[in-house]
Amino acid sequence: MNKHKKLSLLYLLEEQENEKEEIQIIPMIDIMLFLLTFFILYTLNVLPMLYQNIKLPTSSTVEQNQIQEPLKVYIDKEGNIKTEKFGTGVEALKQYLKTVKTPEEAIVILIPDKDATAQSLMVAIDTLKENKITKISIAGEKK
Repeated sequence: MNKHKKLSLLYLLEEQENEKEEIQIIPMIDIMLFLLTFFILYTLNVLPMLYQNIKLPTSSTVEQNQIQEPLKVYIDKEGNIKTEKFGTGVEALKQYLKTVKTPEEAIVILIPDKDATAQSLMVAIDTLKENKITKISIAGEKK
């Protein structure tokens, strides 16, 4: 029996020596493929933009377009028309509209008070249309 124990212990030791630690290579391959794909896509999209040396064509009639900020016209509950920079009243609005270089491109946002009358709103719209301003928006709140 003692001999049998020794044989089984030797068998276990030999078996443990034969078993080597394994490196799981499949997850490493997955990660490497992901990194390869990431860097390929990155270089395809970013690097060409870095090396573009574009010189714009020239023209004698080029104009610089400036984004025009809209004029905000407020109408209070008494019907008074107020502009941000040119004061109160229809005359102040008309004074501002005379300074607009291209009325066809001017943008106006009407911001009436909830209790303002429809007539005061129509006065403001008529004043704008008399001065050839057609891009008119009326601000409101969602219910």
